[in-house]
Amino acid sequence: MTKPNRIFVTLCLVSAISLAAYILWARTRSADNTAGAPKSVASATEAASPATGSATDAKPMPAASPEANGTKAGGEPAAPSEAAPDNARNKTSKQIFFRYNGVDSHYGQLAFAPYERLDQPHFIENLSCEAAYVAGGRGICLAANRGLFTTYAAKLFDAKTFKIIAEFPLKGVPSRCRMSSDGKLAALTVFISGHGYASVNFTTQTLLIEADNGRVIADLEGFSVSKDGQSFSNKDFNFWGVTFTPDARHFYATLSTNHQHFLIKGDVANASATVIHENVECPSLSPNASRIAYKKRFIVDGRIIWQLHILDLKTDQETPLGENRSVDDQLEWLDNNHVLYSLPETGSASTDIWMAAADGSNAPRLFLKKAYSPSAAVLP
Repeated sequence: MTKPNRIFVTLCLVSAISLAAYILWARTRSADNTAGAPKSVASATEAASPATGSATDAKPMPAASPEANGTKAGGEPAAPSEAAPDNARNKTSKQIFFRYNGVDSHYGQLAFAPYERLDQPHFIENLSCEAAYVAGGRGICLAANRGLFTTYAAKLFDAKTFKIIAEFPLKGVPSRCRMSSDGKLAALTVFISGHGYASVNFTTQTLLIEADNGRVIADLEGFSVSKDGQSFSNKDFNFWGVTFTPDARHFYATLSTNHQHFLIKGDVANASATVIHENVECPSLSPNASRIAYKKRFIVDGRIIWQLHILDLKTDQETPLGENRSVDDQLEWLDNNHVLYSLPETGSASTDIWMAAADGSNAPRLFLKKAYSPSAAVLP
């Protein structure tokens, strides 16, 4: 072999050895970086429950209003008292659960998103709900099975894995549902006849359920009720809108009779209740158990409208919220200073979730589009 050929072969060998060494180094560095990379929220959720879609593979939700994420329109920071919930300073993120109402393949499914990222929802494909609620690591879904004859069922589930714990049929059309803050009790209301609280004639059934096994422990129709220290009973009693106290030993609810609507406080163990206020529908107890958010009934031009109010349980003082529209919903407390509720979306059959300050000082703001039946939960 001539000297020029030997030089050429030598250069080729050196180049090949250098290229192989570079490839080996690059692969080693890539493996090291991958091993140290954290999992995304979506990936962690998918690992916990295969039925949960990630924010990247699901159809995007319309984003919440800028105010809901702590900024005003134009990027100006919102005042903490207006838009930052109590948990914004906590280490544990609050999850917002809701029924998705977008007209697409996820319609009616239970969904959830961290409060800080409402534009990145996760959909629970095995839970389609007419109404739902999550608290204390448990959830309840009131589901419809639509066919030639529509039937309804209550499904209790684990709020981390979304595995169904118990399921049983319902006797009527789903209306309201709640979980106790410890996740041990659930409550639900269905319409046995009629389909709305503005109807002249409707009947309801309201049940209390053990969340761990789905056992019905009480029908509120069987409770003894007192008013002004006297026994109180009528054949037309209807109950709805349960909200539990933090210890789950008591609850508040609406009692309707003779076209009047009372707030009652119930004792679960004693199967009894006491009337404590008038003209209260769909009560919701604040996290610190000091106030009730509710809708108050008025008759205007011969039609029923509901205006949102807050009742201080200690002083009995009522405070109207800054919402002028009629709201037919059971409110949810985002924290001790803000409430959430649903309203029909303008020009659509869907609904949006709105947020209002509990002291009535500010106008309500759009919180989440294409959504209904919200619950704010910090999972254990």
